[in-house]
Amino acid sequence: MATGEMRAERLALTLTDMPDEAAKAVISQGLGAYNDAVGGEGDYRALAVFVSDPDSGAVLGGLFGGSYRGQLFIDRFFLPETLRGNDLGSRALAMAEAEGRRRGCTRVSLFTLSFQAPGFYLKQGYELAARLDCDPPGATRMLMTKRLTPG
Repeated sequence: MATGEMRAERLALTLTDMPDEAAKAVISQGLGAYNDAVGGEGDYRALAVFVSDPDSGAVLGGLFGGSYRGQLFIDRFFLPETLRGNDLGSRALAMAEAEGRRRGCTRVSLFTLSFQAPGFYLKQGYELAARLDCDPPGATRMLMTKRLTPG
């Protein structure tokens, strides 16, 4: 056995709902190093579009995610109900997509739930790539994606 190697049966497995940041970093950095070694150096960059109050600067909503290896992924997108229906969401999404194109991304993807905003994304040109049934019964998690054409 090489120095530093341990036998699998001697290792401890720990389940937690409060992972510490240092432990998460071991996993993220290890996977990143593997991906870079096998697939070439990665290019992850965070991205966010915030909707803010112009007077106070307080963030009221928006979206965040990141680009990686030619794909933009939107992790979270939220606008309070009072800010919906006035093209603000469409403008925020278009801004993120434009930045994705600028970074060389050819596709954008996100997850939404059937009771959230699938109709909004369909209107923006997204397609349903996968449906995953989940709780509560009748709810569906949807992977939606859109080809980013050079613009």
